Amino acid sequence: MGIPALAALALGPGLVLIHFLWSRDRYREPARNVAFYLGLGVATVLPAALLESALHEPILLGLEPGMEAVPTAIWAFLGVALVEEGLKYGALRWRARRDRHLDEPFDWIVYAVAVSLGFAALENVFYVFEGGAGVALARAVTAVPSHALDGTMMGWRMARVHGATGGAATRQRILALVEPVAWHGAYDYLLMISAEAEATTSKGLMFVWVVVVLAQWTVCVSRVRRMCREQHVPSPPVLFPVELAAKMWRR
Repeated sequence: MGIPALAALALGPGLVLIHFLWSRDRYREPARNVAFYLGLGVATVLPAALLESALHEPILLGLEPGMEAVPTAIWAFLGVALVEEGLKYGALRWRARRDRHLDEPFDWIVYAVAVSLGFAALENVFYVFEGGAGVALARAVTAVPSHALDGTMMGWRMARVHGATGGAATRQRILALVEPVAWHGAYDYLLMISAEAEATTSKGLMFVWVVVVLAQWTVCVSRVRRMCREQHVPSPPVLFPVELAAKMWRR
């Protein structure tokens, strides 16, 4: 498969997802501004890679291929999830301070997801160019949407800051980072340990991983729909995989 086709497979899922979310906003944000947030997400990939490279050996030093559970958890939650979500969070907060277009709650979700998908898009390019079309298809329904879900959680919490003061506002800002880190870390941790586990154990871990992914979808869909009700706009038509499967089955 040629380079243009691989690039389309790598970048397409993220662009489709951000367009879908952007189109659901009651007052659509300027496309140039959304692109800027996507660019911020892209810009966080290099520092994330450098930090993860620096932390990898100190956390996992001396471990054999069958990595132990505790160091792997530290690596998944702190070495990967905290680094990546922390950089996205910092980029979002930095831009938001000077963004006059960020003037309603749903905007936080749009822009937080844009940052997350900018990161996911460039990360996806590296994986797809190394692994090919099969990797592109797998990540299009797993890793890329997962980044979008993390961004949804971050944006939803930041939107809640507008309706809070004092300690309540601080709590929402903290949760805007902690929640995505927790979900991101659980996603990565289960994949990491399942890859090294025995066949039976691996199947059980992958089942737990699927449950975690569906649970995050459920939470995010519930929050987006709640915000849509609060803003008196239509809810996104199909956001939850089970709903999509049910509609396809009825056809």
